Amino acid sequence: MEEKAGFFKNLWTSVRDFEKYEQFAADKVSKAILYILILTIIFTSVISLTYTYKFFTIIESTKNYVNENIEEIKLEDGKLEISSNAEDNSQEITITNEDSIVPMIVINTSENVNTDELMEKIKLYDTGLLLLSDRAIISSSLLGQEEEIFYSNLFDTDISSKAEFMDMLSGKNMTYGYVIFAISVFIYMFIIYFTSNLIDGLILGILGYLFARIVRMKLKFKATYNIGLHAITLPILLNLVYIIVNTLTGFTINYFQWMYTTISYIYVAVAILMIKTEIINQKIELIRLEQIQQEQKEEPKEDEEKKEEPKPDKEDEEKEEKKEKKGNQGEQPEGSNA
Repeated sequence: MEEKAGFFKNLWTSVRDFEKYEQFAADKVSKAILYILILTIIFTSVISLTYTYKFFTIIESTKNYVNENIEEIKLEDGKLEISSNAEDNSQEITITNEDSIVPMIVINTSENVNTDELMEKIKLYDTGLLLLSDRAIISSSLLGQEEEIFYSNLFDTDISSKAEFMDMLSGKNMTYGYVIFAISVFIYMFIIYFTSNLIDGLILGILGYLFARIVRMKLKFKATYNIGLHAITLPILLNLVYIIVNTLTGFTINYFQWMYTTISYIYVAVAILMIKTEIINQKIELIRLEQIQQEQKEEPKEDEEKKEEPKPDKEDEEKEEKKEKKGNQGEQPEGSNA
């Protein structure tokens, strides 16, 4: 009985062993979906921790900036009020640092604020943070959508001074805030990526089904869909590495999404061709075995034919011997009657 392969063995096989894709094609669709489910959970867990660490660095940068540039800060009933040390006493504070993990931070706690205009401002960078009167908004090109965090969810007490605010950012409540942030990011990203992975597998399954017809193979859509789900394994892992590096260093790769898609297409095509090659080899081996069996069947027939060849009859042999003896007796030497 064949042992069931574990998740990590299937992960390794999906990346490097095209010959085993024939087994993936024969599996149930539910097994392939379970594989992608586990892979997505691992993916989103790592990314959530990465973004939580990034959020932590943002808070630390905010603390440093507040300590040096903010005159007074209050948080009452989930509403934030900030006054700066700037001479113009501007209600909007912009912090720009190209070398920082968060190169753009905009603070505006006034009531009549144009949020869309401020969002366009921070979207000029890959990552940006907007602090409003009731919430903080994190914008990231990798998330593809803004993440909102309301102060009322992070702090359950009011803050009446700058010193109290600094203590709050360093206390246990902030740890609770990090946990809430990590869970929120995980849930959001899991829904997005799991749905995206299933759709990517579906598209690859359709393309694989058409490609199989082109190369004259009869594969069910169930088989090509399984192949498609396993084919996105390497792109997912590469995407994981890229997000981590981009989050921590800001390093970007142009057209990464195209590379992501191309790799999965190549995996599907190569896997189908390998399956076709394996089927051809099996047919050749089957023909060879049939020939050997046919030859083995023909050998006993030849032996039987040899056994059935007529042998000289013993009676005929005895008659021949008597005739020869009589003939020898009839031939007397001349002058024997003399």
